Amino acid sequence: MTEIRKTRRGFTLIELLVVIAIIGVLIALLLPAVQAAREAARRAQCTNNLKQMGLALANYETASGSYPPGAIGYGSGAGIDCKYRRNHTMFAMILPYVEQRQVYDAINFTLPADSGAGPYSYNINCAAINSTAYNVRISGYVCPSDTNNAIRITTPGYSQSSYAGVAGNLDLWHWWYGCPASPSPSIEPDGMFGYDYTYRVADVRDGLSQTMFIGEQSKFRNDPDQLFNFWTISGWYGTNTPGVTRQTVMISTVPRPNANMLVPEPAGDSTYGPFWANNPTANYKEMGQWGFRSQHPGGVNFLFGDGSVRFIKDSINVVGPLNPSNGQATLGVYRKLATRAGSEAIDTNDL
Repeated sequence: MTEIRKTRRGFTLIELLVVIAIIGVLIALLLPAVQAAREAARRAQCTNNLKQMGLALANYETASGSYPPGAIGYGSGAGIDCKYRRNHTMFAMILPYVEQRQVYDAINFTLPADSGAGPYSYNINCAAINSTAYNVRISGYVCPSDTNNAIRITTPGYSQSSYAGVAGNLDLWHWWYGCPASPSPSIEPDGMFGYDYTYRVADVRDGLSQTMFIGEQSKFRNDPDQLFNFWTISGWYGTNTPGVTRQTVMISTVPRPNANMLVPEPAGDSTYGPFWANNPTANYKEMGQWGFRSQHPGGVNFLFGDGSVRFIKDSINVVGPLNPSNGQATLGVYRKLATRAGSEAIDTNDL
């Protein structure tokens, strides 16, 4: 009887290459969908972070009778120490309302947040005293899309944040009234948050649903300075890029959303003073280092006073037409949404 052997045929090299190519094509097709799904989840978490801050601000206003100041500067009145700014921020003041009471209780608000010396000639290291609280990372203050692009700051007292209060369209940083001054040496903002000024719900005459409170201030994409922002200190500081400064905690809406870094940046406007949005020629619109930005493609999340969160597109109108009577620039939709009592007409179809 003849034995019949069956030989098992394997795959040829060409067949294997075809299968590998098909798998590669499928992965290439699926990868954008997976990345989009992940970004959608991160954006949803970012939205939730802002909603929680909105609830915290509302509860703070109910308990205190006003919203917190954007930051504590020198304070007001004749007895203030003009040598040291306190620099504590709105994000520190709402800590009890975002379930971080233990961090809040560890902060000494009578001492500066970041100074190596004490006010009124106190021989103490204020930054070291407050570093226990200010080293804490608050996950609700960090957008998930911002986390993977951040480096760790090793300096005590600096903890990452992806958000900032809306200061509006005035230059609060180059100008002040001198110290001491009453009610404050700082310029009063036209937005919700500035140094030492507080506002009630009744002061938001444009309406809570038409006024931006907090927006994203994530790290720049491909940031040459590799810096992220922080919630612990209201700072205005230089960077490794010559001609560039950074702001934290309170941000201007003069630059458009997600504008690139402008090098060098324009200085304080001696012609227009703090009203720099009126200047029709200065390139403030492109000074992204002073503006709101996100890691989300196409726009920036903003918390409004009514607790809603809206995604403001990069294409939103920022600068309005020139005023024919004086030749000054007027506010576009984006800048109008930043004012609390500007009485501007806003077409919601432009959002």
